[in-house]
Amino acid sequence: MKKYIIIASILLLASACGKQTVSTNPPDQSPPATTSPGQATSTAASFPVKYNNAEYGFIFSLPADWQGYSIYAKQWTGNPLPGSSYTKAITGPEIYIRNPNWTAQNPYEDIPIMIFTPAEWSEVQNQTLAVSAAPIGPTELGSNKNYVFALPPRYDYDFHTGYQEVEKIMQSNPLIGY
Repeated sequence: MKKYIIIASILLLASACGKQTVSTNPPDQSPPATTSPGQATSTAASFPVKYNNAEYGFIFSLPADWQGYSIYAKQWTGNPLPGSSYTKAITGPEIYIRNPNWTAQNPYEDIPIMIFTPAEWSEVQNQTLAVSAAPIGPTELGSNKNYVFALPPRYDYDFHTGYQEVEKIMQSNPLIGY
């Protein structure tokens, strides 16, 4: 009995420390960074489904009911505004994570991830590059040394099935750049 109490105490103490790592790292990839306070919550760390994007260097954590998700890609378009270093519209990648329950008859809310270089992101932040018609810009989800990952504004304004679940996923800070 004492053995179980000691083990439970150790587990409780470890979970209270708040330091988490992602353990689903392919052997040929650099290990992801350990999360820091405010970067990821225990909710995201407890999500068992991991989407690992080796091309751009991030891991996105999903709840168990997203097992079997699919990925599709599009492009975002940025239009230069006064003060921009760009002279014409530019494009960049945008990855969508799709719920496995999605059908044409009942579309579920997708999770969009815009991918920017640090220079592009700087222009978005300085409001010299417009990437949306919304009066607000994208929200940063995370970054690594090569890219900044962001959530488009108003991504869930279509109110597809599951949009509340996606909002909860996004509140858990599910993206870790590596």
